[in-house]
Amino acid sequence: MVKIRRLGLKIFISTLISFVYSIIILIPFIWIIFNSFKYFKDIVAFNIIGGEWTLHNYNIILYSKDENVVPQLINSIILTVSTLGIVLPSSLISGYGLARSTFSKITKGILVGILLFVRLVPATAIALPYFMIFNLTGLYDTYYALIIVYVLKGLPLAVLMMITFIEDVPKEIEEAAMVDGSSFITMLSRIVFPLILPGIAATSVFTFIFAWNDFLFAAFLSSEHATNLQVRISQFNAEYFIRWGELSAAVTISSLIVIIFAMLTQKYLIRGLTLGAVKG
Repeated sequence: MVKIRRLGLKIFISTLISFVYSIIILIPFIWIIFNSFKYFKDIVAFNIIGGEWTLHNYNIILYSKDENVVPQLINSIILTVSTLGIVLPSSLISGYGLARSTFSKITKGILVGILLFVRLVPATAIALPYFMIFNLTGLYDTYYALIIVYVLKGLPLAVLMMITFIEDVPKEIEEAAMVDGSSFITMLSRIVFPLILPGIAATSVFTFIFAWNDFLFAAFLSSEHATNLQVRISQFNAEYFIRWGELSAAVTISSLIVIIFAMLTQKYLIRGLTLGAVKG
């Protein structure tokens, strides 16, 4: 009986902490959403609940001739989808090769260490060299430049995640499929990949968030044609004040797209994030 009470208390405390943490996380986002439906005078007066509600800010960022963010929104979609289209299959193949390799532990450790190093290199340390390279090659302010950078930065983490997920698939399953006459490609596509689908979903979400939320590389490597939504959001500044209404509306749209993508992959995402956490 005492153990049951202690367990109930632990559950209550955990739930309470999670609830408080969720509120802390959601309050700023809710504040931004409310601001997106308010005029500037109400925002600076902190009159968020009262005052007049309006779609004025959304009309500006979506339909105005000079202030709309639709071109940058389209750029972000193109850059993110292209990055996903390259990173996911590449990480699947590379991750499988490293997970099933016959390399020694030292060699495999060196390869994994290189991936970690590439991932952990600060973006500020490589943004300027990338700028010089792309400027000299004529790729500055193009989709190609940003996609190359996003793939190079996103691929190491994706490969590391795939290695973890694939190593959790018993080799005996693959061997049995090969004995039954399955080709290598068939074994991968019909057995291995479906088993690690939650891991693929988790990897896709992390890759999506990285490419979608990037600001630094987009600011360094684009000026007009390839500018993404995050850079455009930062430009809602007047000479002496910040245009809070338009900025809030643009941030809301940007955030909702990420949330929608996460919801679409939610079925597999939670399983993917916990895949391999419990063994034995």
